[in-house]
Amino acid sequence: MVRWRNECGRPGWFGPAGGVELGMGKRTGKRRTGKQKVGQQMAGEQMAGKQKVGKETAGWESGSGRGDRRRNWVDLCIVLLTSGVVIAAYLAVMGGMSQSGSSGGGSGEVSGGELLLQTLLGALTEYGVFGLGITIVCAVRRESFRSFGLKWEKLGVTVLLSALACAPAFVSMLFRNEVHSYLPFQTVNFTKQVLEAGVPVSLVGMVIIAASWGFFEGFSYVVIAERVNRLFPVRRVWLNAGAAAGGAICLVVHAVLGLAPETFVVGLCDFIIIYGMLAVRDYTGNAWGCVLIYFFFWNALV
Repeated sequence: MVRWRNECGRPGWFGPAGGVELGMGKRTGKRRTGKQKVGQQMAGEQMAGKQKVGKETAGWESGSGRGDRRRNWVDLCIVLLTSGVVIAAYLAVMGGMSQSGSSGGGSGEVSGGELLLQTLLGALTEYGVFGLGITIVCAVRRESFRSFGLKWEKLGVTVLLSALACAPAFVSMLFRNEVHSYLPFQTVNFTKQVLEAGVPVSLVGMVIIAASWGFFEGFSYVVIAERVNRLFPVRRVWLNAGAAAGGAICLVVHAVLGLAPETFVVGLCDFIIIYGMLAVRDYTGNAWGCVLIYFFFWNALV
């Protein structure tokens, strides 16, 4: 017979008695290990719950909460003030041109370079209204555009749900018999001239148009809505303070620029588009739907 020690440290023998002691040692060891695992899991869950509650309840009571809220308000003020200054400058220039009787484009032929320059000036104005403020905020806060949801994950679901947000506007246009042709960015003043100019003017011009009237106009609402949601968090999936603010800002900006909706129904459909695409972004975490709507729907139907 060979004597040895089992898992509990108790001496045992190979044989009937040793077998019993070995079995007891194994069972005792497993029970202790299981209890330890359960205890560790419960302790981990309790700590995670406390940390989650602490983060959710932190706000004005803590210094960091006040600092975060202050930064979010400052960011929103930067975006809105920048847009306001650019809009005011644009209206002042347009008012001066109308009083002097001059127009933006002549009746004669325009060279490719002049056309690109005109397109670039218009795009810079559009960028100043929708893109400059968010660029400043992201640069100051050292936040990349990708951090707001420009990624591949859930892209298909995002595109599908964002398209559904455009459905009311599309149906409304069909009922009003306003759908006659489709071309991305065709309602932008420079698009048709740029396309008729031929390569390479058309390629460069369309890149400029797509960047300003497509990417930055759509993406600006993502940044604004994200800041508003930090200030006024709502726990409902489709009840979104940032999306509501984005829809309201869209209507106000277009009204100031002289692009106010003709009827209440048109304005409501525009609001649904903005609200829907921003709610989808929060639901899926992907922001490409907000950008693609401006690429392929907003300025595409006439």
